[in-house]
This record gives sequence, structure tokens and C-alpha cells, in this order.
Amino acid sequence: MNEKQRKLYAILRKEVTPALGCTGPTAVSYVAAEAATAVGGNPLKVEIKVDRHIGTKNSDVGIPGTSVVGLKMAASLGALAGDAKAGLNVLHKVTNEDEQKALAFSKEGNVKVIPDLETDILGLYMDCIVTTDKGTGRAIVLKTHNNLVYREANGVKQVNIPFDRINSMNETKDVMAHYQIADFYELATKTPIEDLEFIKEAIKLNKALANACLSGQAKGAGFGISMQKRAGGDMIKRAQAITAAGAETRMIGYPLPAMSCATSGNVGITASLPLISMAEDMNCSEEQLLRALAMSFLMTICVKNRIGRVSSMCACVTAASQGIAAGAAMLLGGDLACINKAINNTIVNIFGVVCDGARLACALKLASAAGIALECAMMAYDGVETPLNEGVIGSTADMSLNFMGKFAQTGMAGSDLALCKALYEKQLEQE
Repeated sequence: MNEKQRKLYAILRKEVTPALGCTGPTAVSYVAAEAATAVGGNPLKVEIKVDRHIGTKNSDVGIPGTSVVGLKMAASLGALAGDAKAGLNVLHKVTNEDEQKALAFSKEGNVKVIPDLETDILGLYMDCIVTTDKGTGRAIVLKTHNNLVYREANGVKQVNIPFDRINSMNETKDVMAHYQIADFYELATKTPIEDLEFIKEAIKLNKALANACLSGQAKGAGFGISMQKRAGGDMIKRAQAITAAGAETRMIGYPLPAMSCATSGNVGITASLPLISMAEDMNCSEEQLLRALAMSFLMTICVKNRIGRVSSMCACVTAASQGIAAGAAMLLGGDLACINKAINNTIVNIFGVVCDGARLACALKLASAAGIALECAMMAYDGVETPLNEGVIGSTADMSLNFMGKFAQTGMAGSDLALCKALYEKQLEQE
């Protein structure tokens, strides 16, 4: 493994990690816990300013281990009962008693969550101030969901990363810009299999999420169970059912971790479960599955960094679908050329799908992404590819991905701002 591949492998290990609960509200709990822990004492008031995506697209998703939803409750739980040292597993010690205290604290008007609907300069950010009987604590998270860049207690700085360093902290995005699909294929196919065995944990965790829903333990909306009833021996429909089920379990806040990818549990679920299901139906070897999942995760990380960590586009549909397509092409026995065809076929189908927030209905989007990507990979294996240089498709799959990334971050900025404002107005009407 040369230096370029070693760096890519390090990114794969860094970006594929377990996470408990939807990362948006969990991140709010984390920054609130950091601010509260900084000063200590009993919280009296919590105020948190967040970017527009965090602030408007995370109000309907369950908080892990509880029966509640919403950012105010996430902030309340983090400040009152969060374990800041646990990072995105911040709520792992929360009890029913903690939930009731947090609910009362929030209902008394002690929590404010203020989304920034006008600017998008900083990207993902959360700035939390917690007032306690011992004073005031403050914590700021930027760029990624658990990237603490500032913390203080009663005016005394405990963590203070200079802004110029913050701007250069997204190492994954900077490094991934130098890689192409061929590099991901090389790592996925040539890395010693023992170095990919950590991916077994993704299989274990994400299958457990799906099984919790399909067995009736996790009570979702019933998407996965309904799809499973009608799947029969259809490989694509079976993959859609297990993918929807995994998302349902996560979105209701069921206390099981997901193997996330690029800081998103749903993205990790989407990038893995369709391939796990497909490999089982095809009787693929464990090595074939691990290599296909490595390819899927790498492709997903690549696209997620192109469209943006917090994007106007749905990352499960637009990023993870590319991973599924690439991994499925490998499971079918396709080569690099087949993977490129599968990716272009998929982009045509999913380009521009917006993110309107994390909630149970995400399961339907994830299932659609799985079905589209698997079908596109099968067409590619049959030699079918969408014509090049038409519409959003470039002369290569890499160029198509670059076009999609650029459009997501610039072309859709205005419509995304309008959507966030509309979602926030809707939330205010419902309060």
C-alpha cells in the first residue's frame, strides 16, 4: 500500500464509526453537554444557535433511548444528563427519570434553539450557552458534528482553536478531492482482507437495526415490514425492505447504534444494508461482501464531501446510492468499467433529491435509493450505460460526480434556504 492509499485507508477507518441516534439532535445534545460540563452545577437555562440545516431539519426524529423528539429536548437532555466525554454517544446513560426532568425543564421555557436562516458561511455549527447555579458555560462545534473548537466557563477559555486552523480542519474533504473512483476500487480490491475486517462490525450493527424493526421490537411506521411481505424472492425488493427497516429503527430513537459513514448513521445504513442483503441472496463469500462494502463506504464518503457534510441534497439518496451501485457492481462480478457505468446510471435517477429533514419517512427515501442503485448496477453489468455528456452526466463518472457536487453547493443554495425557512415557519405554527 503506497502513501496515497494509506491516507485513503485512514479516512475509511475514521469515517466508518458507530453512532447512537440521529447525528443532528445527538450533536445538539453533545454541545449542550460540553457547555454544561464546562461550568458545572445545576442548569437553569440553555440557549443554542445552530446552522439552518441542523435547526430546521431535525425536529421530527426520535432521540435515542427516549420517547421524545426535537432539538429543544435534545439540548435539555444534553445539558441535564449528557456525558460530554462520550462524544456522539453523549446520551448513553440517560434514564427515564432524566427524560422526565428534561421534559419539564424544556416545557418551563428554559431552552431556546435559534436557527441561523440568513447565512451559511460557517457550514455546520452549534454555539451553546448554558447558565447554571455556578455561572455560565459555552461550547462551540464547527464543521463536523462533534468537532469542539471552543469551550469556556465564566469567561475562562478551556478550548480555543484559532479560526485559521478551523478552516483547514476538514482533512477528509481536502484529501478526498485528490482521489477518483479508480483509487477507491484499488483499495477495495487490493487491500489485504484482514485490514478490512473492521467492516464486519458494520454488518453486525446495521443488520441488528433492521432485524429490530422486522421482528416488531422497534415500532416504526411499518414500511420495512410491508415491503418484506411483498418482496418474495425478489432480490431488489428484499434489499429495500431491510434498508427501510434499518432506517425506521434509527429514526424512532431505538437504543441501538448504527455504523455511520461520513458522520451519518442513515448514510451508513444505506451504504451497507442493500449490499448485505444482496450478498446473502447471491451466497457471496464474506471477503466479497467486505470488499464491496469498502468500495461502497469510500464512494459514499467521496460524494458526501462533494455535496457537503450538511447538504441541500439528501445524502442517503445522492451519496450512499453511488456507494451501493459501486458495491453491487463488484458483487455481480463487474470491473472498474462496470462500476463507472453503474454510477452514471444512478446519478441520472437521483440527481437533485432534496433533504427536508430527518424523520421516519427517511426510510422510504433510503429504500428508493437502494432499489435504484441495485437496478442501475445490474443494467451496468449487462453493458447498459446512460449516454455520456448529456444533461448532468459528464464524459466520465468522476466528472458526473464533480458536477453534482458543485451544483449541490452552489446551484441549490437558494432553494435550500427557502426550504429551511418554510420548514421553520411550519415548526413555529405547530408549537
